[in-house]
Amino acid sequence: MRLVGTRVVLRDSSQDSDDEDLFRWLNLEEWKYYDEPDKPFIGISREEFNQRLEARRRRPRKPSPNSRGWHVDTTEGQHIGWVNYYHLDEQAKRAYVGICLPEEETWGKGYGTEAVRLLVDHLFDEMELQEIRTATWTGNKRMVRCAEKSGFAVAARMPHRAEFSVRGEPLERIEFSISREDWPAQDDVGA
Repeated sequence: MRLVGTRVVLRDSSQDSDDEDLFRWLNLEEWKYYDEPDKPFIGISREEFNQRLEARRRRPRKPSPNSRGWHVDTTEGQHIGWVNYYHLDEQAKRAYVGICLPEEETWGKGYGTEAVRLLVDHLFDEMELQEIRTATWTGNKRMVRCAEKSGFAVAARMPHRAEFSVRGEPLERIEFSISREDWPAQDDVGA
């Protein structure tokens, strides 16, 4: 399945180059800090990465009904990250969404906001969810801005699992939410 916007394309199929991109991304400290600010950065060796790939090929994971991900490409075909939904609660008709664009040169260009909007639009339309949430921490200013630009509102603030980040910044977890009723019709999802 492909979800196409004006700047990005979400695809659920893998390409041969995706593994090389993932290896490079796992060795970039900056994005890992924003993903897990309370854990020191540890890269991955080529040998360990290849072992993980081989193990995954021998024993592929069954798709989880509670989560699913898509690769994010630019419309020109450059693989720049991924989006996903997780913690799907079918009774409450709610899920969380997440995004990661690991390379700094892709930050601040609207790719993340459009990717999140495409995914949220898909989840409301195709899965008939009633609420979508996203969560981050106070220091992840880009994700906070992405959530706000996508129409999410702050639903909760709570202490993070650690009081301070690796870089000494105070941490607070922020959850954002948007309901189906509050989701604007996305005639131009890339807007």
